[in-house]
Amino acid sequence: MTVSNTGPKLKVRNVHFNFDKVPKHWILRSSVATHFINSMHIVFPEGEKFFVRSVRHFAKDIKDAELRTEINSFCGQEGVHAREHQRFWEVMEEQNLKPKNFANFLKTTMFAGKYSYEKISTKLLNTISPQLGDKFQLSVTTALEHYTAIIANALFLEPLATNKNIAPQMLELLHWHASEEIEHKAVCFDVLKEVDDSYLLRVSGMGVASILLWSSIATGQVYFIIMDKDKSIIKMPFEIFILFNAIVFGEVGKNLSKHFLDYFKPNFHPNDIDDRYLIEKFFKDKTYA
Repeated sequence: MTVSNTGPKLKVRNVHFNFDKVPKHWILRSSVATHFINSMHIVFPEGEKFFVRSVRHFAKDIKDAELRTEINSFCGQEGVHAREHQRFWEVMEEQNLKPKNFANFLKTTMFAGKYSYEKISTKLLNTISPQLGDKFQLSVTTALEHYTAIIANALFLEPLATNKNIAPQMLELLHWHASEEIEHKAVCFDVLKEVDDSYLLRVSGMGVASILLWSSIATGQVYFIIMDKDKSIIKMPFEIFILFNAIVFGEVGKNLSKHFLDYFKPNFHPNDIDDRYLIEKFFKDKTYA
């Protein structure tokens, strides 16, 4: 196979963000919106470690030299993403949100734990057919990368995503992460295509990916809201409405309705969604670009 050359080469940017003075409710002064993203601060690092494991398992089998290079860069980018989001756990600990409890829950139930989804499903599928379980985890990873690329695109277009509504250093973190998600959105797809070009394998991974993603985020959001002693019960119905409206009818909802089903086209490729200009615009004036 030939890797698409339409996008920029991947670059591992060793960025360190300053999280000093980040307020407890750093999005729209809303506990509901903040803890929706705070949940992602835990889901992303654990998920990205899963992505790296899934892709690296097949790195030795990839014949295309350019794709092997992109796998290394992809793993490097995901490693920095995990590190920076995990560094924010220190702030969450200071805010008495106890993020490590939720992280341990994810490890035990979803990733890496002896009885986690990852371990049990991989072992079971591998007994049905050699490497089937490992291929399926790669398929799930590929589907999740489609989700992150869609959400990343939406973040750049969302009118609410401004320094007025989101703590500036946190918005910078999210935009940087989003840029690299768009930049490497095709890597896992290309690896899966070379390892096993089965359409059924690709689309079945999306079903599991959807359950894992949204259930993990929702569970984390509820957990952090419960842990948050400074939330306003009176304001919460309004905060829930604002978040629901932004996600469903905002750019995330628009992008999901526009691009989610693209994944099910037999001839789909992530680079069919032309949003590389968002990367160029964001990195234009960044010293770490």
